[in-house]
Amino acid sequence: MSMLRRLAVGTVLAADSMPAASSVSIGVWIPFGSRCEKPQQRGFFHFIEHMLFKGTHSHDARELARIFERSGGFVNAFSERSVTCVHCTVPADVWQQSCESLLEMAFLSSFPEHEFQKEKAVIVSEILQTDDDPEELAHEHFFLRFWPGQTVGLPIAGRVDEVQAIVHDELFSFYTRVFNPEHALISIAGSIDESEAIARIERMLEQVLLRGKRVDPPIIPSPHTPPAMSIDIARPQHFALYEKKPLALSYAIQGTQTQSPRDSRDYLIRAIINEMWGGSTISRLFQRIREDRGLCYTVYSSFETEVAESLWIVHLQAPKKLLPAALDLLEEETLGLVRNPFSQSEFEDAHNRVRGLITLSMDDSEYRQRRMARQFFAHNRLESVEEELAWMTSIGYDETVELSVQQIASSSSARFIFGDIPEREMKKRGYLESENF
Repeated sequence: MSMLRRLAVGTVLAADSMPAASSVSIGVWIPFGSRCEKPQQRGFFHFIEHMLFKGTHSHDARELARIFERSGGFVNAFSERSVTCVHCTVPADVWQQSCESLLEMAFLSSFPEHEFQKEKAVIVSEILQTDDDPEELAHEHFFLRFWPGQTVGLPIAGRVDEVQAIVHDELFSFYTRVFNPEHALISIAGSIDESEAIARIERMLEQVLLRGKRVDPPIIPSPHTPPAMSIDIARPQHFALYEKKPLALSYAIQGTQTQSPRDSRDYLIRAIINEMWGGSTISRLFQRIREDRGLCYTVYSSFETEVAESLWIVHLQAPKKLLPAALDLLEEETLGLVRNPFSQSEFEDAHNRVRGLITLSMDDSEYRQRRMARQFFAHNRLESVEEELAWMTSIGYDETVELSVQQIASSSSARFIFGDIPEREMKKRGYLESENF
């Protein structure tokens, strides 16, 4: 059974014991991301994600890497629209030293000036790399149009000019305000005793706070310093736009914004729908568009959740000459869910697949560590794997099919096509309104 505790300083600790595991996974999560940035802060969270590896007041960058990797473990970080996380997975016998270093990275990073300048160049290279990845670039340009004029729709890493304009002291000041234990969730899963692990992490955090206050100026700000940021529900646009690029393939993205799941059971129903729709090789879209007709190599769907909204995405890649037929079939399958809903057999396959994925995750400490954090941010509570499996038994065919029609076939969507396309034929079919840059 997962354990959840809030400390006096405000930090939330979540622990999940896996007695048979040989590893421990730890994550320090900050519930803010790129959608929280003001115009003058564009790219801050992503830049901070990089700087967490560049040294603390106890270890330089190389020493930090050695702490995790010399044991065979790894440390990584990511920044999203709504969260930022630094995490590690290590052998169980070294988790305590690794955890202490991870806490230092999250809350006591020193941001050396020379490392800041080097990492700025690295991040610019990372952003430029996107220009050579048409799939990633297509999604980036889709969201710019889907959520226009809203921070949630902007690239997480920022633009090159925005990153080049970031000033070291301003970034470090932002970090000390926002990367505060008061705002953090620390999750740990693996070969641990939950109560003992929470007690040890609490003591480690106290030591980190003390070390931070001894630095001049103090790294850790006074408790109860609220971050000056807020999150508004995104306002989507519905369109059929395209952007011409001289590519071998065309990239079609279809997006539909919906309300976020109310609870874990509600989320699991949507997970089943996604598996039936395009989430696997036995899904309807994959079978009809790729396997039956051979119209593309890549087609898939995903259900993505943000802190304030959720999104259905369909992604399809096809050559120019096959794109109209592929989109004909996508349109037919989308609208056809009303008269040709998912079958009992499709439901059973998807239900069994989701149940199986949950069962397999029981052996993955990193997955279970991440799962606790995602659950807490979404529903302010934790549910064990056993509780999720119990929810699965209560989910029936009729309610799932009814929701699939509401979510996919009866909701307004946006479609964006990126690449070399047969314009006249696509406009004739009604798939394009205009070119948009």
